[in-house]
Amino acid sequence: MYMNMDKENMKKIIKIILIAILFYWILQNVFVAINFFSKIIDILFPFIVGACIAFIINIPMQFFEKKFTKIDKKGNKVKFKFARPLALILSIALIIGIIALIIGVVIPELFNVLKILIGYIPELANNIKDFAIEITEKYPDINEQIMNTNIDLEEASKDAITFITNLSGNIIMSSINIVSNIINFVVNLIISVIFAIYILFSKEKLLRQSKKLICAYISEEKANYVFKISKLSNTTFYNFIKGQCTEAVILGVLCAIGMLILQIPYAVTIGILIAFTALIPIVGAFIGIVIGTILILSIEPVKALVFIIFILILQQLENNIIYPKVVGKSVGLPGIWVLLAVTVGGSLAGIVGMIIGLPVASVIYTIIRDETNDRLEKKNIKIV
Repeated sequence: MYMNMDKENMKKIIKIILIAILFYWILQNVFVAINFFSKIIDILFPFIVGACIAFIINIPMQFFEKKFTKIDKKGNKVKFKFARPLALILSIALIIGIIALIIGVVIPELFNVLKILIGYIPELANNIKDFAIEITEKYPDINEQIMNTNIDLEEASKDAITFITNLSGNIIMSSINIVSNIINFVVNLIISVIFAIYILFSKEKLLRQSKKLICAYISEEKANYVFKISKLSNTTFYNFIKGQCTEAVILGVLCAIGMLILQIPYAVTIGILIAFTALIPIVGAFIGIVIGTILILSIEPVKALVFIIFILILQQLENNIIYPKVVGKSVGLPGIWVLLAVTVGGSLAGIVGMIIGLPVASVIYTIIRDETNDRLEKKNIKIV
Protein backbone atom coordinates (compact mmCIF):
# COMPACT_ATOMS: atom_id res chain seq x y z
CA MET A 1 0.00 0.00 0.00
CA TYR A 2 2.79 2.41 0.95
CA MET A 3 4.66 1.35 -2.18
CA ASN A 4 1.61 2.26 -4.32
CA MET A 5 1.24 5.56 -2.50
CA ASP A 6 4.92 6.31 -3.08
CA LYS A 7 4.59 5.53 -6.79
CA GLU A 8 1.50 7.73 -7.12
CA ASN A 9 3.19 10.57 -5.24
CA MET A 10 6.29 10.22 -7.42
CA LYS A 11 4.16 10.43 -10.58
CA LYS A 12 2.44 13.56 -9.26
CA ILE A 13 5.77 15.13 -8.30
CA ILE A 14 7.27 14.34 -11.73
CA LYS A 15 4.22 15.86 -13.44
CA ILE A 16 4.46 19.00 -11.33
CA ILE A 17 8.22 19.31 -12.05
CA LEU A 18 7.69 18.87 -15.81
CA ILE A 19 4.86 21.42 -15.85
CA ALA A 20 7.02 23.85 -13.85
CA ILE A 21 9.94 23.40 -16.28
CA LEU A 22 7.66 23.95 -19.27
CA PHE A 23 6.10 27.04 -17.68
CA TYR A 24 9.56 28.44 -16.85
CA TRP A 25 10.75 27.83 -20.43
CA ILE A 26 7.70 29.62 -21.82
CA LEU A 27 8.32 32.62 -19.53
CA GLN A 28 11.98 32.75 -20.63
CA ASN A 29 11.09 32.37 -24.32
CA VAL A 30 7.80 34.21 -24.63
CA PHE A 31 8.27 35.33 -28.25
CA VAL A 32 9.55 31.91 -29.33
CA ALA A 33 6.52 30.28 -27.70
CA ILE A 34 4.15 32.79 -29.34
CA ASN A 35 5.70 32.20 -32.78
CA PHE A 36 5.53 28.44 -32.26
CA PHE A 37 1.85 28.53 -31.29
CA SER A 38 1.02 30.96 -34.12
CA LYS A 39 2.60 28.55 -36.63
CA ILE A 40 0.61 25.67 -35.16
CA ILE A 41 -2.58 27.74 -35.46
CA ASP A 42 -1.71 28.68 -39.07
CA ILE A 43 -1.29 25.00 -39.94
CA LEU A 44 -4.50 23.98 -38.17
CA PHE A 45 -6.50 27.03 -39.28
CA PRO A 46 -8.22 25.38 -42.30
CA PHE A 47 -9.27 22.48 -40.06
CA ILE A 48 -10.54 24.84 -37.35
CA VAL A 49 -12.56 26.73 -39.95
CA GLY A 50 -13.78 23.40 -41.35
CA ALA A 51 -14.97 22.34 -37.89
CA CYS A 52 -16.83 25.67 -37.52
CA ILE A 53 -18.43 25.25 -40.96
CA ALA A 54 -19.47 21.71 -40.03
CA PHE A 55 -21.04 22.91 -36.78
CA ILE A 56 -23.08 25.60 -38.58
CA ILE A 57 -24.21 23.29 -41.42
CA ASN A 58 -25.10 20.60 -38.89
CA ILE A 59 -27.89 22.79 -37.43
CA PRO A 60 -30.18 22.72 -40.52
CA MET A 61 -28.82 19.26 -41.40
CA GLN A 62 -30.23 17.80 -38.16
CA PHE A 63 -33.62 19.29 -39.03
CA PHE A 64 -33.64 17.74 -42.52
CA GLU A 65 -32.40 14.39 -41.23
CA LYS A 66 -35.32 14.24 -38.79
CA LYS A 67 -37.70 14.82 -41.70
CA PHE A 68 -36.18 11.81 -43.51
CA THR A 69 -36.50 9.59 -40.42
CA LYS A 70 -39.54 7.42 -39.69
CA ILE A 71 -40.62 5.34 -36.72
CA ASP A 72 -41.30 1.69 -37.56
CA LYS A 73 -43.85 -0.59 -35.88
CA LYS A 74 -41.33 -1.58 -33.17
CA GLY A 75 -40.69 2.07 -32.29
CA ASN A 76 -37.21 2.17 -33.85
CA LYS A 77 -35.98 5.12 -35.86
CA VAL A 78 -35.44 4.24 -39.53
CA LYS A 79 -33.62 6.68 -41.78
CA PHE A 80 -34.15 7.00 -45.51
CA LYS A 81 -31.22 5.37 -47.35
CA PHE A 82 -29.83 8.67 -48.70
CA ALA A 83 -31.03 10.78 -45.76
CA ARG A 84 -27.63 12.16 -44.79
CA PRO A 85 -26.32 13.12 -48.27
CA LEU A 86 -29.69 14.66 -49.13
CA ALA A 87 -29.85 16.54 -45.81
CA LEU A 88 -26.29 17.82 -46.36
CA ILE A 89 -27.08 19.02 -49.89
CA LEU A 90 -30.27 20.76 -48.75
CA SER A 91 -28.45 22.42 -45.83
CA ILE A 92 -25.64 23.76 -48.04
CA ALA A 93 -28.19 24.90 -50.63
CA LEU A 94 -30.18 26.70 -47.91
CA ILE A 95 -27.13 28.59 -46.60
CA ILE A 96 -25.88 29.47 -50.11
CA GLY A 97 -29.43 30.54 -51.04
CA ILE A 98 -29.64 32.95 -48.08
CA ILE A 99 -26.23 34.46 -48.92
CA ALA A 100 -27.19 34.71 -52.63
CA LEU A 101 -30.47 36.43 -51.71
CA ILE A 102 -28.65 39.03 -49.64
CA ILE A 103 -26.02 39.63 -52.33
CA GLY A 104 -28.68 39.68 -55.06
CA VAL A 105 -30.74 42.31 -53.24
CA VAL A 106 -28.01 44.58 -51.85
CA ILE A 107 -25.18 44.54 -54.46
CA PRO A 108 -27.32 45.71 -57.47
CA GLU A 109 -28.57 48.66 -55.40
CA LEU A 110 -24.98 49.59 -54.49
CA PHE A 111 -24.04 49.50 -58.18
CA ASN A 112 -26.98 51.77 -59.00
CA VAL A 113 -25.83 54.23 -56.35
CA LEU A 114 -22.29 54.05 -57.77
CA LYS A 115 -23.63 54.87 -61.25
CA ILE A 116 -25.51 57.85 -59.84
CA LEU A 117 -22.38 59.09 -58.06
CA ILE A 118 -20.30 58.68 -61.24
CA GLY A 119 -22.97 60.66 -63.11
CA TYR A 120 -22.42 63.53 -60.67
CA ILE A 121 -18.67 63.74 -61.47
CA PRO A 122 -18.93 65.99 -64.61
CA GLU A 123 -21.25 68.37 -62.75
CA LEU A 124 -18.90 68.35 -59.74
CA ALA A 125 -15.90 69.07 -62.02
CA ASN A 126 -17.71 72.03 -63.59
CA ASN A 127 -18.63 73.35 -60.15
CA ILE A 128 -14.98 73.12 -59.03
CA LYS A 129 -13.88 74.89 -62.23
CA ASP A 130 -16.44 77.70 -61.78
CA PHE A 131 -15.43 78.03 -58.13
CA ALA A 132 -11.74 78.33 -59.08
CA ILE A 133 -12.52 81.00 -61.71
CA GLU A 134 -14.68 82.90 -59.22
CA ILE A 135 -11.91 82.83 -56.59
CA THR A 136 -9.25 84.11 -59.02
CA GLU A 137 -11.60 86.92 -60.16
CA LYS A 138 -12.40 87.99 -56.59
CA TYR A 139 -8.82 87.68 -55.38
CA PRO A 140 -6.42 88.79 -58.17
CA ASP A 141 -3.42 88.41 -55.83
CA ILE A 142 -3.90 84.64 -55.81
CA ASN A 143 -3.97 84.56 -59.62
CA GLU A 144 -0.86 86.73 -59.78
CA GLN A 145 1.02 84.48 -57.32
CA ILE A 146 0.09 81.40 -59.36
CA MET A 147 1.30 83.05 -62.58
CA ASN A 148 4.58 84.19 -60.97
CA THR A 149 5.34 80.79 -59.47
CA ASN A 150 8.40 79.29 -61.17
CA ILE A 151 8.25 75.56 -61.71
CA ASP A 152 11.34 73.61 -62.74
CA LEU A 153 9.77 71.37 -65.36
CA GLU A 154 12.91 69.27 -65.82
CA GLU A 155 13.21 68.54 -62.09
CA ALA A 156 9.45 67.94 -61.86
CA SER A 157 9.60 65.44 -64.73
CA LYS A 158 12.48 63.56 -63.05
CA ASP A 159 10.54 63.39 -59.79
CA ALA A 160 7.47 62.19 -61.67
CA ILE A 161 9.46 59.45 -63.44
CA THR A 162 10.99 58.33 -60.11
CA PHE A 163 7.56 58.31 -58.47
CA ILE A 164 5.99 56.32 -61.31
CA THR A 165 8.89 53.81 -61.29
CA ASN A 166 8.58 53.25 -57.54
CA LEU A 167 4.81 53.09 -57.78
CA SER A 168 4.92 50.50 -60.59
CA GLY A 169 7.31 48.37 -58.54
CA ASN A 170 5.02 48.60 -55.51
CA ILE A 171 1.99 47.76 -57.66
CA ILE A 172 3.72 44.66 -59.06
CA MET A 173 4.72 43.46 -55.58
CA SER A 174 1.25 44.23 -54.22
CA SER A 175 -0.34 42.37 -57.13
CA ILE A 176 1.86 39.32 -56.47
CA ASN A 177 0.95 39.42 -52.78
CA ILE A 178 -2.75 39.78 -53.56
CA VAL A 179 -2.71 36.87 -56.03
CA SER A 180 -0.76 34.76 -53.51
CA ASN A 181 -3.23 35.59 -50.74
CA ILE A 182 -6.20 34.80 -52.99
CA ILE A 183 -4.71 31.43 -53.97
CA ASN A 184 -3.93 30.67 -50.31
CA PHE A 185 -7.48 31.65 -49.30
CA VAL A 186 -9.06 29.47 -52.01
CA VAL A 187 -6.87 26.47 -51.13
CA ASN A 188 -7.64 26.84 -47.38
CA LEU A 189 -11.34 27.24 -48.14
CA ILE A 190 -11.38 24.04 -50.24
CA ILE A 191 -9.56 22.14 -47.47
CA SER A 192 -11.99 23.54 -44.87
CA VAL A 193 -15.07 22.56 -46.88
CA ILE A 194 -13.76 19.04 -47.57
CA PHE A 195 -12.91 18.60 -43.88
CA ALA A 196 -16.36 19.90 -42.88
CA ILE A 197 -18.10 17.44 -45.23
CA TYR A 198 -15.98 14.58 -43.85
CA ILE A 199 -16.95 15.54 -40.29
CA LEU A 200 -20.65 15.71 -41.16
CA PHE A 201 -20.63 12.31 -42.88
CA SER A 202 -18.69 10.63 -40.05
CA LYS A 203 -19.78 12.61 -36.98
CA GLU A 204 -21.00 9.57 -35.00
CA LYS A 205 -17.82 7.65 -35.76
CA LEU A 206 -15.60 10.62 -34.82
CA LEU A 207 -17.56 11.13 -31.60
CA ARG A 208 -17.16 7.47 -30.68
CA GLN A 209 -13.41 7.56 -31.40
CA SER A 210 -13.02 10.72 -29.28
CA LYS A 211 -14.82 9.09 -26.36
CA LYS A 212 -12.60 6.01 -26.62
CA LEU A 213 -9.45 8.16 -26.63
CA ILE A 214 -10.58 10.18 -23.60
CA CYS A 215 -11.67 7.12 -21.60
CA ALA A 216 -8.42 5.31 -22.39
CA TYR A 217 -6.06 7.99 -21.08
CA ILE A 218 -7.85 9.66 -18.16
CA SER A 219 -9.84 8.45 -15.18
CA GLU A 220 -13.56 7.74 -15.42
CA GLU A 221 -14.44 10.70 -13.19
CA LYS A 222 -12.43 13.14 -15.31
CA ALA A 223 -13.77 11.60 -18.53
CA ASN A 224 -17.36 12.12 -17.36
CA TYR A 225 -16.52 15.74 -16.51
CA VAL A 226 -15.04 16.27 -20.00
CA PHE A 227 -18.17 14.76 -21.58
CA LYS A 228 -20.34 17.02 -19.43
CA ILE A 229 -18.44 20.16 -20.49
CA SER A 230 -18.46 19.05 -24.15
CA LYS A 231 -22.22 18.49 -24.09
CA LEU A 232 -22.75 21.83 -22.37
CA SER A 233 -20.55 23.63 -24.92
CA ASN A 234 -22.33 21.99 -27.86
CA THR A 235 -25.77 22.90 -26.51
CA THR A 236 -24.69 26.47 -25.69
CA PHE A 237 -23.16 27.17 -29.10
CA TYR A 238 -26.17 25.60 -30.84
CA ASN A 239 -28.60 27.76 -28.85
CA PHE A 240 -26.38 30.81 -29.41
CA ILE A 241 -26.45 30.46 -33.21
CA LYS A 242 -30.21 29.84 -33.14
CA GLY A 243 -30.76 32.85 -30.86
CA GLN A 244 -28.43 35.05 -32.93
CA CYS A 245 -30.34 34.23 -36.13
CA THR A 246 -33.69 34.87 -34.39
CA GLU A 247 -32.47 38.22 -33.07
CA ALA A 248 -31.16 39.21 -36.52
CA VAL A 249 -34.52 38.44 -38.15
CA ILE A 250 -36.38 40.46 -35.47
CA LEU A 251 -34.05 43.44 -35.95
CA GLY A 252 -34.31 43.28 -39.76
CA VAL A 253 -38.12 43.12 -39.68
CA LEU A 254 -38.38 46.00 -37.18
CA CYS A 255 -35.99 48.05 -39.33
CA ALA A 256 -37.98 47.43 -42.54
CA ILE A 257 -41.34 48.18 -40.84
CA GLY A 258 -40.00 51.39 -39.26
CA MET A 259 -38.55 52.57 -42.58
CA LEU A 260 -41.84 51.87 -44.38
CA ILE A 261 -43.75 53.87 -41.76
CA LEU A 262 -41.28 56.77 -42.06
CA GLN A 263 -41.39 56.43 -45.89
CA ILE A 264 -37.62 55.97 -46.16
CA PRO A 265 -36.47 54.43 -49.49
CA TYR A 266 -34.85 50.98 -49.78
CA ALA A 267 -36.79 49.76 -46.71
CA VAL A 268 -36.78 46.05 -47.62
CA THR A 269 -33.21 46.07 -48.99
CA ILE A 270 -31.77 47.78 -45.92
CA GLY A 271 -33.89 45.60 -43.61
CA ILE A 272 -32.32 42.47 -45.14
CA LEU A 273 -28.85 44.05 -44.93
CA ILE A 274 -29.34 45.01 -41.27
CA ALA A 275 -30.52 41.48 -40.45
CA PHE A 276 -27.44 39.97 -42.09
CA THR A 277 -24.91 42.31 -40.47
CA ALA A 278 -26.67 41.90 -37.09
CA LEU A 279 -25.22 38.37 -36.94
CA ILE A 280 -22.16 40.17 -35.57
CA PRO A 281 -23.18 40.84 -31.94
CA ILE A 282 -23.96 44.37 -30.69
CA VAL A 283 -21.98 46.38 -33.33
CA GLY A 284 -22.80 44.43 -36.50
CA ALA A 285 -25.80 46.55 -37.46
CA PHE A 286 -23.57 49.67 -37.65
CA ILE A 287 -22.06 48.19 -40.83
CA GLY A 288 -25.56 48.09 -42.27
CA ILE A 289 -26.13 51.69 -41.15
CA VAL A 290 -23.18 52.95 -43.22
CA ILE A 291 -24.22 51.11 -46.40
CA GLY A 292 -27.88 51.99 -45.85
CA THR A 293 -27.03 55.68 -45.42
CA ILE A 294 -25.06 55.66 -48.69
CA LEU A 295 -28.04 54.11 -50.51
CA ILE A 296 -30.53 56.66 -49.15
CA LEU A 297 -28.19 59.64 -49.72
CA SER A 298 -28.26 58.96 -53.48
CA ILE A 299 -32.02 59.61 -53.54
CA GLU A 300 -33.15 61.67 -50.52
CA PRO A 301 -30.36 63.18 -48.38
CA VAL A 302 -32.86 64.45 -45.77
CA LYS A 303 -34.31 60.95 -45.34
CA ALA A 304 -30.74 59.68 -44.74
CA LEU A 305 -30.60 61.82 -41.59
CA VAL A 306 -34.00 60.49 -40.49
CA PHE A 307 -32.75 56.93 -41.14
CA ILE A 308 -29.62 57.47 -39.01
CA ILE A 309 -31.68 58.80 -36.07
CA PHE A 310 -34.21 55.95 -36.39
CA ILE A 311 -31.60 53.18 -36.67
CA LEU A 312 -29.58 54.52 -33.72
CA ILE A 313 -32.72 54.41 -31.55
CA LEU A 314 -33.48 50.90 -32.83
CA GLN A 315 -29.86 49.90 -32.14
CA GLN A 316 -30.17 51.02 -28.51
CA LEU A 317 -33.39 49.02 -28.20
CA GLU A 318 -31.61 45.99 -29.70
CA ASN A 319 -28.48 46.30 -27.53
CA ASN A 320 -30.25 46.77 -24.21
CA ILE A 321 -33.50 44.80 -24.56
CA ILE A 322 -33.82 42.52 -27.60
CA TYR A 323 -30.29 41.07 -27.69
CA PRO A 324 -29.90 40.31 -23.96
CA LYS A 325 -33.43 38.85 -23.81
CA VAL A 326 -33.35 36.76 -27.01
CA VAL A 327 -29.70 35.68 -27.25
CA GLY A 328 -28.94 35.84 -23.53
CA LYS A 329 -31.98 33.71 -22.74
CA SER A 330 -31.07 31.18 -25.45
CA VAL A 331 -27.64 30.58 -23.88
CA GLY A 332 -28.82 30.89 -20.28
CA LEU A 333 -26.81 34.04 -19.56
CA PRO A 334 -28.21 37.10 -17.69
CA GLY A 335 -28.38 40.34 -19.70
CA ILE A 336 -25.61 42.13 -17.81
CA TRP A 337 -23.18 39.27 -18.48
CA VAL A 338 -24.15 39.28 -22.18
CA LEU A 339 -22.98 42.88 -22.55
CA LEU A 340 -19.83 42.17 -20.51
CA ALA A 341 -18.98 39.04 -22.56
CA VAL A 342 -19.39 40.82 -25.90
CA THR A 343 -17.40 43.86 -24.73
CA VAL A 344 -14.50 41.82 -23.33
CA GLY A 345 -14.53 39.44 -26.33
CA GLY A 346 -14.42 42.38 -28.74
CA SER A 347 -11.51 43.97 -26.85
CA LEU A 348 -9.49 40.75 -26.91
CA ALA A 349 -10.18 39.42 -30.42
CA GLY A 350 -12.25 41.95 -32.39
CA ILE A 351 -15.30 40.72 -34.32
CA VAL A 352 -14.38 37.04 -33.81
CA GLY A 353 -14.15 37.69 -30.08
CA MET A 354 -17.60 39.28 -30.08
CA ILE A 355 -19.11 36.26 -31.82
CA ILE A 356 -17.36 33.60 -29.72
CA GLY A 357 -17.24 35.57 -26.44
CA LEU A 358 -20.91 35.12 -25.56
CA PRO A 359 -21.20 31.31 -25.80
CA VAL A 360 -17.78 30.87 -24.14
CA ALA A 361 -18.88 33.16 -21.29
CA SER A 362 -22.12 31.18 -21.00
CA VAL A 363 -20.21 27.90 -20.64
CA ILE A 364 -17.89 29.40 -17.99
CA TYR A 365 -20.86 30.95 -16.18
CA THR A 366 -22.72 27.61 -16.11
CA ILE A 367 -19.65 25.68 -14.89
CA ILE A 368 -18.95 28.18 -12.08
CA ARG A 369 -22.63 28.30 -11.11
CA ASP A 370 -22.93 24.49 -10.91
CA GLU A 371 -19.63 24.12 -9.04
CA THR A 372 -20.65 26.83 -6.57
CA ASN A 373 -24.06 25.23 -5.94
CA ASP A 374 -22.45 21.80 -5.44
CA ARG A 375 -19.96 23.17 -2.91
CA LEU A 376 -22.70 25.02 -1.01
CA GLU A 377 -24.83 21.88 -0.99
CA LYS A 378 -21.95 19.80 0.43
CA LYS A 379 -21.45 22.40 3.15
CA ASN A 380 -25.20 22.43 3.76
CA ILE A 381 -25.35 26.17 3.21
CA LYS A 382 -28.51 27.74 1.77
CA ILE A 383 -28.40 31.34 0.56
CA VAL A 384 -31.75 32.88 -0.31
